[in-house]
Amino acid sequence: MNPKKLITAALLVFVAASLGYMTAREKNSQSLLASRAGVSSEIDLPDANQQVMVYYFHGDVRCPTCHKLENYAKEALDTYFADNLAAGKIRWKPTNVDTPANEHFVKDYKLVTKSVIVSRMVNGQEVAWKNLDQIWELVSDKDKYLTYIRDSVKKFTAEEQK
Repeated sequence: MNPKKLITAALLVFVAASLGYMTAREKNSQSLLASRAGVSSEIDLPDANQQVMVYYFHGDVRCPTCHKLENYAKEALDTYFADNLAAGKIRWKPTNVDTPANEHFVKDYKLVTKSVIVSRMVNGQEVAWKNLDQIWELVSDKDKYLTYIRDSVKKFTAEEQK
């Protein structure tokens, strides 16, 4: 076999193995983070017709911090509420408010900047919502941000069951 082809093949195997290792390590760190919390974050919705929507509202122009806000919120849901996402009890919905069809959200939720909103839906109708307004303060500390999203979603859903 030609030395050039041999080196190319070895590099491809190395890259594939590295990607596999990084993927496995990321999944491990997410499950470790969830288990470190020591509490089940899954929610129990008493009515099958209930659903929790978690929106990330953004515009057309997005800075690196705006992307972090979205990615961290999604990571928190994936880490702490994976079963609820899979079961459809929680839905994640990044939404661009600069598109004409979504402009109403600015008035509906009194949005002034990029925001994460948690909304309780019953039979397809919104019955309560909350703006998680500390995301901008916490975005520089990923662990605190993830914990804030987790605790806020869990508390919001628990309060609605009372």
